[in-house]
Amino acid sequence: MEGGSVVEFPTFDMASKSMMLRQFLMEIARNPFQMGAVWPSSLALARAMARWLPEGGDHPVLELGPGTGIVTEELLAAGLPEKRLVAVEKSPALARSLQTRFPRARILSGDALEIQELLQGQKVGAVFSGLPLKVFRPDQVLRLASQIEGCLLPGAPWVQFSYQLASSRPPAPAFWATDSQLVWSNFPPAKVSVYRARKTAG
Repeated sequence: MEGGSVVEFPTFDMASKSMMLRQFLMEIARNPFQMGAVWPSSLALARAMARWLPEGGDHPVLELGPGTGIVTEELLAAGLPEKRLVAVEKSPALARSLQTRFPRARILSGDALEIQELLQGQKVGAVFSGLPLKVFRPDQVLRLASQIEGCLLPGAPWVQFSYQLASSRPPAPAFWATDSQLVWSNFPPAKVSVYRARKTAG
């Protein structure tokens, strides 16, 4: 190591991640349909999502359903300043833990179906979502899409992962599917899809 420096092992960070995992599993036990997953997202899936982080800009980036924060970490590793991150997490316990881990981010405990109200009209440069759309009712998916469309800047992406590998249909008619990536190493295998509003996609 250069200059004989000693690299300290991030014990607090590992402890916080362990705590987040325990909380995630507890939330699954309490609200299995709300969580929509049997295990947190993998690092490979998080990196596949973060590669769609737009370069430059100074607008906030919105993350929906950050859970244990693994996608959050990869967004920051990809260059997103922590102060530009806004995350909406429905579980108050997970939201509190995320705020502790990411103190300069804006962590909101609330319902993603109300994001325009939560953001108070603020526009965002991208939306990254880990929400389990498969457990939403069709009317809820349409409402979520409308909320996302209302807060996205023109041309900005909605990056969504799901476990429905074969489907290429966007969640709502207001959006185009512009790109996708399969992540076979995730458990279970997942698909990252990129959507843009039809009124700006072309």
